[in-house]
Amino acid sequence: MISQKISSFFLFFIVLTNISSVVHSNEPELQNAKKIYRDIVRPSLIPISSTNILDKRNVEETFLGEINLNGIGLLSIEKTKFPGDLWSNSNEKVLSEKLNSTSKLSLSTTNKIFKRLLLVDAKPPLNSIGFKNMGYLFLLSRIDQLIKLGAIDEAEEILNYISEPSIEIMKRKIEVALLNGRLSRACNLANKYPNFKGMLQFKIICFVRKNDWQAAALAFTIGSSLKHFDEKEKQLLSNYLDPDIETDYQIDIDINKLSPTNFYLMHGKKELVPSEILPNKYAYAFSRSGMPSNIRLKYLEQLASNYVVNANTLFNLYRSNPNRDKEGANNASKAVTELDKAFNSASERKKLFVLKKAAKIFLEKELLPQFSSEYKKELKNLHHSSSEKLIDLAIALLSLTDDMGNELLMFESDNADINCLINIKKSLFVYNERDSDLCSLVKKLNIETIKKTFPKNKKYDDQMEKGLILLEGLNLIQNGFSTDFEELKLSLNLLTQIGLIDLVNEISIELIALNALKKMAL
Repeated sequence: MISQKISSFFLFFIVLTNISSVVHSNEPELQNAKKIYRDIVRPSLIPISSTNILDKRNVEETFLGEINLNGIGLLSIEKTKFPGDLWSNSNEKVLSEKLNSTSKLSLSTTNKIFKRLLLVDAKPPLNSIGFKNMGYLFLLSRIDQLIKLGAIDEAEEILNYISEPSIEIMKRKIEVALLNGRLSRACNLANKYPNFKGMLQFKIICFVRKNDWQAAALAFTIGSSLKHFDEKEKQLLSNYLDPDIETDYQIDIDINKLSPTNFYLMHGKKELVPSEILPNKYAYAFSRSGMPSNIRLKYLEQLASNYVVNANTLFNLYRSNPNRDKEGANNASKAVTELDKAFNSASERKKLFVLKKAAKIFLEKELLPQFSSEYKKELKNLHHSSSEKLIDLAIALLSLTDDMGNELLMFESDNADINCLINIKKSLFVYNERDSDLCSLVKKLNIETIKKTFPKNKKYDDQMEKGLILLEGLNLIQNGFSTDFEELKLSLNLLTQIGLIDLVNEISIELIALNALKKMAL
């Protein structure tokens, strides 16, 4: 079939000669870096008319040049708990290296903070290249980290703001398009670019999508003759162009080593069997609609723990899982079904038993905050319970959400950890001899912060590299509950010094709640 399509090109060698010069034009990436962000347009950044101001006398216009938008994000800095100068005092190269070296974080709170950092719209960091390029390297790092997290939709949204992408940005647009299957926008841009590594393969896919089989076949032949494809790529592309070709490659392959293009070609034909652990960016592809429920559930759980997908989506799938009541079914699906029934019953003993069982399952899955948010209403209604154990369990779980409820805040427990959680939520930082070391530390840091607000002219150091310090603080507690106390203490002190006491409280609450829940549920 391919040979028949190609045979129609009687001037093949003439065309080959002309096109090969384009294909060979692997221009150095630095030449294309000059095109960075020539024209980025966002509705939220359309300037307000200044007619009334200019009508006044003695007003001079000063042109400040092109506004740098390499700090582009989806969350305004005002809606976060971060300072306005989060990145602006840091060296871009150092900051990018720190971001790229950030290891997997274990706590739900730190994962949520980290993702928020990647999405925040803030002034870009400093560099020595010039104002126009300032923040470009850091922007690439943020997009790379979003893709690594599996936050493909968010990465795509940021990339879509860039109307004239550089080659480095275009590479990331292609990767995102191949992962989510939304190729149209990237395909429309593809012809504007030389054939850097991976581009010719992507153009072939785009030709096929447009039913331009002749162009696809010709591009494949040219790429093969110029050795632009390795043997596996060549085989996959050949089979993509002609599905009747028998494949003899091994199905049992390492998905981690697949390029985004090869992943797209194999995943689209359902020839990939997911391994037990997948990179988040590929877990995203297996978590989408159309996949078998057991596979989709597994990878939705993986992404939900990183706050990449909405927890409600995950729990709806638990409830609709066709195997939820069968022997050997997904434990979480069964636990959700049993818990729904227990909350509709009048038996407090049954509620306590099933809630402890479910808490243990979601503790092991590192999804307790998502679990607590899903059952927030039911947990808050337990304030009238006569069982102190049930109330303690409800408070520990609700402390992981943004709303514990006023009724539960009035409760006084025999459990020191529960009382500490209530005190932090109520902003009461009085010392208690039963407090754990962590509880005492958090209260101490909050009191110090309150004292520093007087006198009111107290300001934090304007030159402090707050974003860099925040990343370092998160890295110190990457082991979550297993973090050495001295490292935890250093991390919380660093966050306090840059004015992020709210984040200190969030992190501490999760650790204290986990400690309490492990004692109650295990």
